[in-house]
Amino acid sequence: MRLHVMRRWGVFIALVSAPAVYAGGVDLQALLRKAANPPVAYTCKIVVTTWHSHKSDAAMLREWRLPDERYRIEYLAPRPLQGVVLLSDGKQRWRLINDRPVWHLPVDDTPSLQVHLLSRNYRLSAPVAVTLLGRKAWRVEVVPKSKGKPYHRFWLDAQHGILLRTETYRADGTPLSFMTVTELRFLTPREVPSRLFAPPAKRPPSITRTLTPAQAQRQWSTPLPARLPAGFVCERVEEVRLPKTAPFLHARYTDGLILVSLFVVASDEDDEDEPPIVLPTERARLPVIRWRANGHTCYLVGSVSRPLLHRIARVWTRRP
Repeated sequence: MRLHVMRRWGVFIALVSAPAVYAGGVDLQALLRKAANPPVAYTCKIVVTTWHSHKSDAAMLREWRLPDERYRIEYLAPRPLQGVVLLSDGKQRWRLINDRPVWHLPVDDTPSLQVHLLSRNYRLSAPVAVTLLGRKAWRVEVVPKSKGKPYHRFWLDAQHGILLRTETYRADGTPLSFMTVTELRFLTPREVPSRLFAPPAKRPPSITRTLTPAQAQRQWSTPLPARLPAGFVCERVEEVRLPKTAPFLHARYTDGLILVSLFVVASDEDDEDEPPIVLPTERARLPVIRWRANGHTCYLVGSVSRPLLHRIARVWTRRP
């Protein structure tokens, strides 16, 4: 189950540097910018279905969101995820389990909003008018320009840009995940108790350290190029030190919509069967490529096809 439920607001955002106005006077660029951070306070109930081979998982969530980027997402079902909360006070993010903050790999966080990346890596269709939850909405097809990436379909509220539904498919048309808003209620900021977004009282000690690609290369003997094939660019690099776990490096690349993550772990030659890090369940179902270099074990994980992931991995594995 994707714990971040595709982070539906991590949609994409924008098209081209000049406004794209379609039939009906729709400024799609402005609408997509709203989708990243809708300018209204609201609460909604969400159902997410993900497919893995021939099986599917489903989750139900309750979300509260304010225009200042504060949000709270509570898992209502299934039972094993009850008590999990994703929380932001507008500046920092936490994952809570039964009110206790825990650290998690930020592999499914929303990519930074980079307008030019989306327009460079995807083709967006002209919006089609539809009705969802009794509200006017626009359906937009998001088709990747590179083979091996999933394609997406989005339904956006015509007034506020809220994502009301998303569908994600493999290139062969096999469904990967669907998200549907089943209830939507607009609020005034005063109607939302501030305690919903209050930082946890007991916060875990900082175990991550942000590095520049140059610092990471010096300390981990691993080159981190600014760009990868298929339009991915380096967004963030962190060194992570967990208790009772070997430290590792996490470099995150985005194409404006989806992510590819590189993990680098110090390892010995005889630990071939010992995984040095444990990926979250949602990432464990994605293709993973593993190799050794300079005394480290590297893992490349991404929401792309295995052939494309191999193509990206050759940036590090090919011989000079």
